[in-house]
Amino acid sequence: MADTFAKYHCNYCEEDVNGLRVRCLECEDFDLCLQCFSCGAEIGKHKRSHGYQFMAGVFQDTGNFSIFPGQGHWTAREEVRLLDAIEQYGYGNWEDIARHIETRTPEDARNKYISSYIEGNIGRVSWKPAMERLQLPIEHTTTDTGPLSPTLGSSLPTQPLSSEENTILGYMPHRDDFEREWDNDAETTIAPLFIHPVDDEEVDMALKLAQVDMYMRRLRERSRRKRVVRDFQIVPQFFKKEKEKVQVPPKKKSKDDRDSLAEKLRSVSQFQTASEHNNLISSLVRERELRTRIKELLRYRRNGIRHVEECHEFEVARARRDKKKENKKKAASLPQTPTTQMDLSAKSKE
Repeated sequence: MADTFAKYHCNYCEEDVNGLRVRCLECEDFDLCLQCFSCGAEIGKHKRSHGYQFMAGVFQDTGNFSIFPGQGHWTAREEVRLLDAIEQYGYGNWEDIARHIETRTPEDARNKYISSYIEGNIGRVSWKPAMERLQLPIEHTTTDTGPLSPTLGSSLPTQPLSSEENTILGYMPHRDDFEREWDNDAETTIAPLFIHPVDDEEVDMALKLAQVDMYMRRLRERSRRKRVVRDFQIVPQFFKKEKEKVQVPPKKKSKDDRDSLAEKLRSVSQFQTASEHNNLISSLVRERELRTRIKELLRYRRNGIRHVEECHEFEVARARRDKKKENKKKAASLPQTPTTQMDLSAKSKE
């Protein structure tokens, strides 16, 4: 009976707590009011990183209090349901989120999440500034044209190939299909599926839906590969190289920096568009050129050169020194005969 009418006080500010309080799960008999808890209060052995539990006041119904007063009178229970629904259904599925909350409309749920958890105090602390972060949450209902977007199943522009090349590839341009697609046996996983509304149990339905989901993922991967091939013009480049091999005999080429970088970065090209990938390679090549130029300028500086005009004279003098060293090495390697000695003495006099 004493616990029923007991009063609690905050161990930090020493004020009485009549409503919701926060109890530390690691410190014995330690309670905080909501204001001190939100400020991250620490005292004695208590640390802000300790586990905690919300405790309701006497005769108080848990969840029917407001965490953010003055913002549409959302109760704590509605706040928790909103966050659970965002995690379960994803940002942008406001119809499903509103049904999960049960007491709010889709427009209320959208405005509440944006005002409190993106543009409000919580959003300013948990999200980086808008100029620094990559992007805001993307609504699933909007179109996304990224390389891994769910809209990859849409029709793609046809490839500019001749009829002979289409025949070699087994490509049907009007249908935008190949005679043999990537992962050509994907359809066999769902071909025998049949839904029996009466006989199927929940486990059977879940298994069949899982098989359909696996099939859809394989279709998205197939479409993604088509888009990568077309975006980077891989097929036209292949036929172009084949024609060049027939017309001109192959010659060994020394790979320059751009070709070697493109070879190394080929594995990541599927996650970028063709223009983005080319810009990346160009930027890396430019970086290498600048690093090489900086090393040259530092070498000039170490040799006492302060003006660009003096660089040419320095290189000419350096070439002369290198040539003299090379001549001395050649002379040292030759057998010492009277004639060679006379030639060397004559060159030294010159």
